[in-house]
Amino acid sequence: MPKTNRKVPAVLGFGGSDPSWGFADANGAMMASKGIEVLGLVYFQAAPILPPSLDQIPIEYLQVGLGYLETIPNIDKEHFGVVSGSHGSEAAFILASYDRRVRSVVVTTPSLVAWYGMSKASSAWTIEGRDVPALKMPTIEGGSQLQKFEFALSNPTELEKARFAFERINGPILLISAENDQVWPSTRMSKEIVDYLKQKNFPFAVTHRSYPTGHGFDRESAPEIKAHIVAHFIETLR
Repeated sequence: MPKTNRKVPAVLGFGGSDPSWGFADANGAMMASKGIEVLGLVYFQAAPILPPSLDQIPIEYLQVGLGYLETIPNIDKEHFGVVSGSHGSEAAFILASYDRRVRSVVVTTPSLVAWYGMSKASSAWTIEGRDVPALKMPTIEGGSQLQKFEFALSNPTELEKARFAFERINGPILLISAENDQVWPSTRMSKEIVDYLKQKNFPFAVTHRSYPTGHGFDRESAPEIKAHIVAHFIETLR
């Protein structure tokens, strides 16, 4: 928690397919020093009450996190953000497009669409008890993971069904992608998000920064990426 007597903005932070506090911890310390509170969440496997795998995760669980932040006296309830990455970018985009309390979004190695979960033939996410429309990664004999994701994205009809309603997001967006991503094409998908929002006349700023690294970035780019994340939230939430 930032050491101050005034009300401070707050950011919900969570990771992707790694059920740990690592992503929230990495963002929490650097933002608290700049006067921004970070609430970390883990949404599967880390506790008995949570789902055992990344399958059909209720987005309402993340909304509970926002509700908790609203109960903290020195939190500015008008200035909430969300930060996540990789598979967590899916949850971040869904949450931000459904809950107007989220006023600022940062995602690293983002996805354009929702995907199936890790162990079930169903979406990784639900909202109001229904599966969020999602793409299934196909089986391609001898194909890399990147090739499988690219193949799934090549069907325009299915992509349209699973693409997030980015235009419903209630604030600025920062996209940070990896140009040498071997997990999924995060730079390509980031560019498509930017183009989509231009077509929709999105009223908020959309910034895309890409780095010549892999999906997890590298030590050389990490300090600059962290600085951009903090700067985005300072500019958009304070």
